[in-house]
Parts: sequence; structure tokens; C-alpha cells
Amino acid sequence: MKNISWSQLNIILAIIVGITLIFGIFGGVFYQSSGKPASMNDVEDLNDAWIIETEEEYDSSTNLPCNLEVNSGEPISISRYLPETMGEDYGIAFRSVYNAVQVKVGDTILYQYGVDEKRPLVSSPVPNWNLVPIDSQYAGQLITITQISEYGKYSGLFTTIQGGSCSALLYYHWKEQGWGLILSVVLILLSVGLAVTAMIIGIHKKLDLRFRYYLILAGVVALWSISGSQLMSVFVRNVYVFWLLHMLTRMLIPIVYLMFLRGFAQKKKLVTAIDIGIIAAGIVYVAAVIFQVLGLLEFSATYDMLGNLYSVGFLAYTMAIIVGWLRYGRTELGTMSVANGLLVIAGIVNCFVRPNHLYQTEGMFWQVSTMIYMFFLLAVTVGVVIQQMNQKVNSVKEEYSSQRAVAVAMMNPNFLFASLNSLLTMTKNGSRNSAKFVFAFSKYLRYNLDSVREERLIPFEEELGHIAAYLEIQQMRMPELRVLIEDKYHDFQVPARSIEAIVENAVKHGIGKNNNEGQVIVRSYERRDAYAIQVVDEGSGFDTDKLYRKETPTSMKVLREQLETTIGATLEVSSKPDKGTIVTIKIPKQEKEHKQA
Repeated sequence: MKNISWSQLNIILAIIVGITLIFGIFGGVFYQSSGKPASMNDVEDLNDAWIIETEEEYDSSTNLPCNLEVNSGEPISISRYLPETMGEDYGIAFRSVYNAVQVKVGDTILYQYGVDEKRPLVSSPVPNWNLVPIDSQYAGQLITITQISEYGKYSGLFTTIQGGSCSALLYYHWKEQGWGLILSVVLILLSVGLAVTAMIIGIHKKLDLRFRYYLILAGVVALWSISGSQLMSVFVRNVYVFWLLHMLTRMLIPIVYLMFLRGFAQKKKLVTAIDIGIIAAGIVYVAAVIFQVLGLLEFSATYDMLGNLYSVGFLAYTMAIIVGWLRYGRTELGTMSVANGLLVIAGIVNCFVRPNHLYQTEGMFWQVSTMIYMFFLLAVTVGVVIQQMNQKVNSVKEEYSSQRAVAVAMMNPNFLFASLNSLLTMTKNGSRNSAKFVFAFSKYLRYNLDSVREERLIPFEEELGHIAAYLEIQQMRMPELRVLIEDKYHDFQVPARSIEAIVENAVKHGIGKNNNEGQVIVRSYERRDAYAIQVVDEGSGFDTDKLYRKETPTSMKVLREQLETTIGATLEVSSKPDKGTIVTIKIPKQEKEHKQA
């Protein structure tokens, strides 16, 4: 059985951790401190017959939700009697929007949020879900909820109020808002898992920028969803910090989204349009933060303004993506067009599902729609990465095939087979040269195998030994071949099998085309500024104009480029038909010193 790799183990661990977190969330929803599952039957609406009280007088009763006309900074209260019978775990729950809230029974303050805060910049009233436990001793008594806001249009805004056991109210709230939070956590886990997987398998440095920006976008969107969830007010004390994070990520999403989208744009006009959008979104972000800090712009105005602005921008870019898809037919643009179209439809439906946008909180429908959209983008991004990896694999395969072809050519299979046939003939004939032939052939073969496995520079003396073995084999196969080696200087380096390839050409194309008759001379000597190697053959000669048209690995063109690249050598060829060929390689002395250093 094949062992499991570390990357697979880490992926399994990430899945287990994700499942643990998700089931932990569900456990918090369905099983509360009472030790039994919460029941929806324990929740009742307390929306009827609330008495309105302002600073001046009592007014008529009203039903909830309602939005009463109250001046900015003016407190307003609503009152009604609690049920005659209440359990030990009884409480009420309601939302507030930019309101400081106080809940009283008689003169006893049961709960307050955003009232008389010593550090208003840390705990300013923002949209919040208020869960107020009420002791059973207050059954049947008058409860009063007072609100005050710095914004006139929110001062008199009262949402629906539910009553029941705190466990049931929490369960009810999880049912209303939980899926958006759970999908946000799943999105974070998937993004982290993808990033970790990319690092484990070692492709993070070569990943497509679209994948990197998707990971950033997924993190920002998930933080926006989590920080804007009303469920967070159940677990954190400082709601203001989370709402501030929610607003900052809300302003940051368009910038990161456009940077992600830019990776799919190939036409200059679309790239320019996206760049303009990035700059505009960046200016809006900086201006909104500065105005917020200076008190020139408040959360409520920022929320409305950005919502309208981003909706128009997203619709415009969606149209551009659809046009690009229809015109160029790219698969990833098609998937993004479908995803963007569905999100636009979801935005329209959201206006009817949650028509009262004064609440300024993201409803579960919109959160879930956004998370589904991010999963669509994830599919597009993973598809791009897979395509990129497939291209890399194909490139590696092509490179491997090319290297294999070069290696096969360097092994010179035709010569090997011819040599083995010659050895077979010599053995059958009982030739005394069989052992000598086998020794020279094994030396030649070993050197070839070493040079194929590793491209390296070797001393010319080693290369010359291989050349001698090759020429010795050829002499036993071609009795009319004469060999002369004049080794006057060999203290320098050359690429493995570079000079031997020139000798092969001299024997095969020079002497071979001259009825296997003639002499091959290999000489090396020292000049004032260079070391020189000459390979001379008394063969048929050829037209040097046709020399560099050949593309085989042993051609003079490839050899010249190899020698120039590795040791800075120059290669000169002189040839006359029916007279022979002279190949001269000049290796600069300073190049040798540089290589040794």
C-alpha cells in the first residue's frame, strides 16, 4: 500500500478541523445551557399594543415595527406589560440601529447599550441585536424600552420584539442569521486550505495572480460577512469594533475585487476601465476613512452612499464581462458572467426580501447569495490554476521529450549498433582485436552515459581520452582510416562530448564519404591569448554555406552556440571539396581563469 503524503495528511486535518468548527456552531445552536434542545414554540411576538412616551407627553399605542417621527437626540420610549407567567430563562430580543438603548422594569435598569459610555469612540451605538434576560419576578410588570439616536431618521425606529426563553431566542436568531455566518467560516477554511495546499506542494511562488487575489478577496468578504452578522453581538462585548471592521472591509471589497478581475482582462480597453475603477475605489476608501475620523461623515451616510455606488459599479462591470464573454468566448468569462448575473438577480430579490434598508444590516439572504457567488469565483479560479498547472506539465513533458531526443542523439545509437555488429563479426571470425575492441567500446559507452546524465565541463585530457577510444573503435571497423593525435597542451576545460562530436562528423561525413579512406588529425596547442583545438580530416569536404542550416544536436550550429555559451569559445570551419575540412576551436585564456574562480 502506498504511504499517505504529508500534503494529503494536512488536507485531511484541515477537513477534520473544519467539520469540528461547523458542528461546534450547530451544537451551540441546538443545545443550550438548559440541557435540552430549544423549541421554536418558546418564542412569541411581542409586537402589539406598545404605548409611546416622549419627553413631553404620552401618545397613543402602536404596533411594531414602526418608525416614529422624533428629533435627533430626543429620547423616545415604548412600554407594555410583560406576560403574567415567565420561565426562569425568560428574555426579550430586538434589534437597534444607531440607537443607545435602555430597558427598565419600573425603576430597575435591566439592560443598556451605548448609554453613558466613558469611551464613546470604542463603544458608540451601532446596529446591534439586543438579548435581554428578565427574571421571573418581573412577570406582569410594565417594561419600558428607551432609545435615543444622533440621527433623526433612526431615533424612532423600533423593530420587531420577540419574547421567550433565552435559549429559544438564541436558536431563533441562529436560524435567521446562522447560514451566512457558517458559509463565511467555510469560505475562510477553504481559502486557508487552498493556500496551505499551494505552499505544501510548492507552487505558491508560481501561482497565477488571480488565485492570490481570490484568496485575499475571499478573506475580506468573509470578514465582512462575519463582522456584520448580528450573531457576533451574542459573543462579543465590543460591537462597535466589529461594525468598524464591517465598514472597512465593505469599502475594501471593490478594490480587491477589481484587482482580481484585472487578471481576466486581456484587452487594453478593459484593463484601462478596471484600473480607473481601482483608482476611484481607492480614492473613495481613503476619503471615507478621513471624513469618518474627522466626523464629517457618519456610518449611516457612508453605508447608504457606498451601497448605491457599488451596486452601479458592479452592474457596469458585469455588463463588460458579459460583452467580453460573447465576443471572445473564454470559458472563465462565461462562468463569471453567469455568477455576476445571478448575484445581480439576488440583489434585486433582496430589495423585496428586506425592503426596509433603514436597518442597515446584511440579511441572511444577501449573505448566503454573496457566499455562493464567492464559491462560483472559486470554481473559476481553481479552473484557471488547473489550466496553468496542465500547461506547466505539458511544457515539462515537451522539455523532457526534447531532452530525451538530445540524449538519444548524443548516445549515437547508429554508431553503437554498427559497433556491436562489428564486434559480432570479429568474434565469429576469431579476430585477435575482439578484446581490444570490447575495452575501447566499454570506455566509450561509459563516457557517453556519464555525459548524458549530467551536463558539465571536463578537462580536455578526459575528452581526448574519449576521442581516442572512439577513433580506436573506428579504426578497427575502417582499416583504411588513419589517426594522428598531437596533444601539445590540455590544461583547460571543454563541455563534455563537444569536441568528440566534431571528430564524429569528421569520420562520418568526411572519411565516410571518401570510401572510408583518409586521415583524421586531432591536435591541441597554446596560443598567446587562447588555447586551440583543431580537427582535420582528409575527407570529401563540403560547402560551408550549408553548414549552419542543420538542426540536429550534433550540428556545428548547436556546437558553436554551446561553446560560446559555456566557455566563450569561437568555432571556425574551413573546407574544400575533395580536399578535406579543418575545424578550429579557440578558447580564451581569461575564460578559463574565470571558470576556475
